[in-house]
Amino acid sequence: MKKQPQITEQTKLALKTAFWELYTQKPLEKITIKDITDTAGYNRGTFYLYYKDVYDIFTQVKDELLDKIEAVIQESLRNNDRFDLSEQMAVLVELMHTYKHYGIVLLSDRGDPRFTARLKEIIWPLLDRYFITSQGCNEYQMKILSEFYLSGIIAAVTKWNADPQMSIDQFISFLVEKVFSSVSH
Repeated sequence: MKKQPQITEQTKLALKTAFWELYTQKPLEKITIKDITDTAGYNRGTFYLYYKDVYDIFTQVKDELLDKIEAVIQESLRNNDRFDLSEQMAVLVELMHTYKHYGIVLLSDRGDPRFTARLKEIIWPLLDRYFITSQGCNEYQMKILSEFYLSGIIAAVTKWNADPQMSIDQFISFLVEKVFSSVSH
């Protein structure tokens, strides 16, 4: 008998949710399949219908999150033929705020460096329009600048998400005014 797609998705979501609950509490290496299935209320066999191991479910959760972020950013880039730094920053900050329960862990010291690297690759096109006019910079210098700004933005948004003492609009205005106004065109 074939399983219904809705039931399959519901089961996968329950397993992912259980995994994520555990991952926010302890390192990946300490999470077992038994932990996940006990938390989700399924047996080990059900887990193996969808995932090979703990690392597979972790990879799928990260990839789904990054794919969602990339889709929103690509849509924003397609729909905005002019560059507005505040609008682009709003897209980024709102995305990171929406997925903050993932980002706070994935971007922390015990997170995944590959996640951070791919996130930077996905985000760069938003900022690249801003830096396109940076004159006098060769390709190597642009790589240094992009790393500096991407790392700073990710760190700032992560810090703000952990303790948001400003509204999203105030935070974006603060970044645009204090960080980007110093960049010469």
